[in-house]
Amino acid sequence: MEKLQSVLLDLLKAGLWDRKSSLSEPLTNEEWNALYFACMKQTISGVVYDAVCRLSEKQLPESDLMMQWSQYVRNMEQTYKEHLKTLNYLYIRYMTVSDLNPAILKGLSVAYYYPCPNHRVIGDIDLYFGGVEASNRANNLMSQWGIPVRGNGSETIFQLNQVVVENHGELITSHSPFVCKRTKEKLARQLSEGSGYQTIKLDSSDLKVLAPHQNLLLLLTHSLKHLLNEGIGLRQLSDVALLLHGEKGNFHEEELQFMLKDWGILKYANLVFSFCVNYLGLSEEYLPYSFDIQKYKPYKLLEEIWKSGNFGLLDERMVKRPKEGDKVFTAKRMINNSLVFFRYAQGEAVFTPLQLITQRIKDFFDRK
Repeated sequence: MEKLQSVLLDLLKAGLWDRKSSLSEPLTNEEWNALYFACMKQTISGVVYDAVCRLSEKQLPESDLMMQWSQYVRNMEQTYKEHLKTLNYLYIRYMTVSDLNPAILKGLSVAYYYPCPNHRVIGDIDLYFGGVEASNRANNLMSQWGIPVRGNGSETIFQLNQVVVENHGELITSHSPFVCKRTKEKLARQLSEGSGYQTIKLDSSDLKVLAPHQNLLLLLTHSLKHLLNEGIGLRQLSDVALLLHGEKGNFHEEELQFMLKDWGILKYANLVFSFCVNYLGLSEEYLPYSFDIQKYKPYKLLEEIWKSGNFGLLDERMVKRPKEGDKVFTAKRMINNSLVFFRYAQGEAVFTPLQLITQRIKDFFDRK
């Protein structure tokens, strides 16, 4: 493992578990700048910043970079406040005129488990209303309030107070034909009966979020979708590690394993769990069930995460790709990732790229 990667993981673990880093020697200015860029790429700048602040004075980066980093974290804290403010506003508006009571997905719902919730990078607000019909009702309300909504029933998007909000009509998207109707109906039943939700308190706000099993299922399927397509960052795996840690004792071993197996991602879940233990410092006692962790070699996952970063936005392979070969490059990357991770989620690995290619062909002929 190269030095930059090793140092970053050490600082990340220190930030995740609220302890001092084991970093002993200072880094050069060049190394600090490279590490700062890697944090941005992996969207873990706030968590690592907390660990950096605990270093001795002689180990700190130069003042210019430290000031830049501090300003970035202050902006994150302001974004966090704006998200909570927007959420509270939406809750009040929805409940005043309707019975809509959406659940918060990802983002703030997992920031809850971080030592400093406002230091987890937040993208947009994701809301789930329980189905397409309820999501459409929410969209109609937004239109009545004069807020433009884009998209269709399964996923729509709007902006409020400069905060981007996505309404989801579907909770889990699976491209695998092996995920049967019964599995999807079981999840829908858990959600409709209320057993799929819980309430958390973030600052002074009560937020409706997914229960531990459903939340873990969402984090895993969402990360797998992006792993096979654009790529994922260390933030997505940190979310899983902290959820497992924070909900220790609230996972039912057999029930969870059956759920993951039904959705075709049990082996992928085990790969992610082994990654959390090997690279993120999660103790094995916090794993939701026991399995042979030695069977899983998560270094391939680390390799891809290190190259791609959060949704591939700063992936050097993407930056260097020829513009005229954009679609070909994307297809090659998807096929390569599907081959690498095929053994962990066969259905998704085969049918996710297949579905995307089919959609691209359909779009091409529609344009024609």
